Amino acid sequence: MREMNDQEKNDILSMDEVMTFFLIDECSSFIWKMNHDLSHGKIEESSKPTVIEDIDQIASLQKFAVDNLTRFGLTIETLTEEKKEDSDLRIWYKHWSKWRTELTDEEWEKVSIGEYEEFLPKNKWNKE
Repeated sequence: MREMNDQEKNDILSMDEVMTFFLIDECSSFIWKMNHDLSHGKIEESSKPTVIEDIDQIASLQKFAVDNLTRFGLTIETLTEEKKEDSDLRIWYKHWSKWRTELTDEEWEKVSIGEYEEFLPKNKWNKE
């Protein structure tokens, strides 16, 4: 697997909280879909090694993003406890997931082009 280079790491570290949520969420979706397709025989045998490598690469990118969520106030101790309902990671993820699902189509269109400041939640993830 190819290691992330410094530019890729800096790109992730320069993302704001919303874009970091989208990155982590999209990585989860990709990993789930590819694993699902692999387990259901939807990937050609000849393509499996490449798909598995892609999954590993995306998982590594996602882990880097999660490991660096401390810049948004998550405590590192709770990042290792992601299975617990009251972990910072779960609370943070649910906060942004809820925000995303409550957007109207018009708001989502603006968010998709980076114009989301006016639609951000009133409270921070850890102040609800």
